[in-house]
Amino acid sequence: MEPINIAIIAAVYFITAFYGSLIGGASLLTIPALIFTGLSPHAAIGTNKIGTFGLSAGASLGYGIENKIDYKFGAIFMAFLVIGSVIGSYTVLNLPEQVIKKVIGVIMIVIAAFLFFNKDVGTKPVKKTKKNILLFIAFSLASGFYSGFYGAGAGTINRFMLTAFFAYTMINSAAISTFANMASHIFALGIFTYYGVVQYSLFIPMILASFTGGFLGAKYGVKLGNVNIKRLLLMVSVIMAVKLLFF
Repeated sequence: MEPINIAIIAAVYFITAFYGSLIGGASLLTIPALIFTGLSPHAAIGTNKIGTFGLSAGASLGYGIENKIDYKFGAIFMAFLVIGSVIGSYTVLNLPEQVIKKVIGVIMIVIAAFLFFNKDVGTKPVKKTKKNILLFIAFSLASGFYSGFYGAGAGTINRFMLTAFFAYTMINSAAISTFANMASHIFALGIFTYYGVVQYSLFIPMILASFTGGFLGAKYGVKLGNVNIKRLLLMVSVIMAVKLLFF
């Protein structure tokens, strides 16, 4: 690949990892960028897993240093996320993708409205509450299924759900989401590698750019605060929902 294309890819992954560590949705831009530089769609999806892992690892380190990760529920989330992603990967060819995308679009609009009209949700720490472990496992499986089935925007949806239904602030939801997704990205990378569709010549620039962007984004997000991150998340979610529903 031409050096200019490698430089473009590195820049795209740094920028998207920076904001992706805050609100998710990085793959909505990175996969098209890889296709633009000459990779086939399958190779772009497979190679993109290098970047998503780098983002998750860098952001997890940043949030971990700031003590924002709930490791107990993060480990549960991670385990069932992987199981769900396996099921989703094997199901993807048997269900109409457009139907799933439209259902997700509607769900995002509903949750965005819920967060918009409940001003304190996700912005202020709540008193310690006992989480419903069965509901959390069900959510983890569903999130993993969606990640394996379609994937783009999964991080944004996770932040919505963790904030709306499991009493996490925006920063804490971003922290647990990026931490849990490390395992699913490694697993997916292994599958795509097995099928020979990962462009490992891009490994070093992609992993360095995405890791650095994710780490700096997490550190900046803690300073940015829950209110501003919530505003960004609401804006991006509406754009994503419109895309899923109408394009």
